[in-house]
Amino acid sequence: MDAVHLMVFHIGPVQEFIMSARRSRDLWFGSWLLSELSKAAAEEIIRQNGGDVEWSLVFPAPQDLSELQSEEFNVANRIIARTRKDPTEIGEAVRTRVLARLREISDEAFSRVEKVANFDRSAAELQVDDLLEFFWVSCPLKDDYPRSRRRAESLMAARKVTRDFPASKWAGPVDKSSLDGLRESVIPRDAYREMSDEELWKKYRVARGERLCGVGLLKRHGRRGQGDDFFSTSHIAAMPLLERLNTEHRGAVDKYIGTLRDLGISSDALDTVPKAHSVFGYNDGHLLFSERLTEFFSGERLEQAQEALQNFLEECFDGDRPFPYYAILHADGDHMGTTIAHQESIEKHRALSRRASSFAQKVNPIVESFKGSLIYAGGDDVLALLPVHRAIECALTLADTFRQQMSDFAFSGAEGDLLVQPTLSVGIAIVHHLEPLSDALQLAREAEVYAKSVKGKNALAVALRKRSGSEKTVGGTWGVFDWRLEWFVKLYSNDEIPSRLAYELRALALMLEHPGEPPDDSLKQVLRQEVKRILNRKRTEGGSRDVSEHIIQEFMDIVSKHDLSIRQLADELTIAQELALASKLAAPSKQGVPSGKEANG
Repeated sequence: MDAVHLMVFHIGPVQEFIMSARRSRDLWFGSWLLSELSKAAAEEIIRQNGGDVEWSLVFPAPQDLSELQSEEFNVANRIIARTRKDPTEIGEAVRTRVLARLREISDEAFSRVEKVANFDRSAAELQVDDLLEFFWVSCPLKDDYPRSRRRAESLMAARKVTRDFPASKWAGPVDKSSLDGLRESVIPRDAYREMSDEELWKKYRVARGERLCGVGLLKRHGRRGQGDDFFSTSHIAAMPLLERLNTEHRGAVDKYIGTLRDLGISSDALDTVPKAHSVFGYNDGHLLFSERLTEFFSGERLEQAQEALQNFLEECFDGDRPFPYYAILHADGDHMGTTIAHQESIEKHRALSRRASSFAQKVNPIVESFKGSLIYAGGDDVLALLPVHRAIECALTLADTFRQQMSDFAFSGAEGDLLVQPTLSVGIAIVHHLEPLSDALQLAREAEVYAKSVKGKNALAVALRKRSGSEKTVGGTWGVFDWRLEWFVKLYSNDEIPSRLAYELRALALMLEHPGEPPDDSLKQVLRQEVKRILNRKRTEGGSRDVSEHIIQEFMDIVSKHDLSIRQLADELTIAQELALASKLAAPSKQGVPSGKEANG
């Protein structure tokens, strides 16, 4: 048929592929799997259109097939394409290819597991097949491309709310998966009675309390590219200490690791990270946490291992213990829907797609430069794990890079005189390294939503969840909020303000402020005077001197200029204090405090 059709494809479900996770590997592999299936869809679209890459694909927009197939090129779960063939024929061909690719990946993983352990493979295969969510829509592509695209997007929105709910083909009286509780475990119960903890991990990649369905088993055993390329949450949390190791500590490292080997630590606990530390080697930072050693030892051997760890920490870090928190960064582009709507032709939309792909390929080097681990980067969407003390600087670098990449796509706003361009809003969640990863991911998503709610966007939000105390989230526009937070961090790092300042300000807020009710001008004046009074009677951390008049004045200027509530100021100081603790742990020497101009943004 000669008529040209615009097609939109959706591959999912995103939440189950990526977000249902208990371990870093679940998250890392799930994101790769979704991209890999989307790549298979894009390749089949190209094949159906006679191999013409540039004509076939609108989003993504690779230059050629080799770029699409490269490991560095990620494809989002939404594809926009055009075709001259029957859309029904194209849709069915793409669906068949995506399912075939999913089966290729799962067959390879399940075959390896089957060689060493028993499991219900038939149920696992049915669960994986049933997981796939594949929708497509089409409409005639007219000369008015924006109108055709809007029509196709409207059809996709309608299609996604019209779903089939087939009966389960595998349900039975067995345990539910620990990842999401949706599907039944395919690991026999006898395995948990008959195998040791080490055997369970070697054969199934499960802890004793875990149960895995076919999808979970695929996440634990599926191979991605040349091998695993991610850090554990504990390794990321331990990074501030690991940064302090130098060649003088090599002997202490060898002695500690040697002691663990002599005590019979599982071989799976050593040499597990993808990139070697110059001194700590391929060993995971989880070995620096006393509580993680309970996973490898018990009884007298555990006591000996913990004693060896304490001796190692004393020798290398003067007894400092690793920071128990890490950061999850979740970023998303602002105004992208409106930006796409302003692209008047397929050629311009492809140019935007290519620029988004260019940004995505810059993300991994940026994240790695800040000692982090990238989970996913597709267009304007980023998910990564980072050390707490590096997270905000990394987020700022990503936001600046995105803004530069998208600078050619600015457009006039609704009023016509305001120029709008795509920017990047970032949510950062600071969580304990042993917190369930699914809960940590949810907090990161909430922080990203908070950032996207800031007027005009182009924002950062930081959420803190400690094992003791209430959850706190603060945020604001780039260039203002991040500079303010950085100034607070450096004040704490230099011991210029006392650690209990945030606590006293929070108590003041509870007495005088009413949540949801903005204070009137008279109350604002009272609050500011109280802040000044508290600072005037406080002494710096350690009590060696009064808080300087310069710093008190800077505080008052910030509170007034930025119109901060006392509650928000207290929450920002609380989060800044955690950031400062991680920074001081990584570099115990003092850092300079920025000028008031810098602090005020």
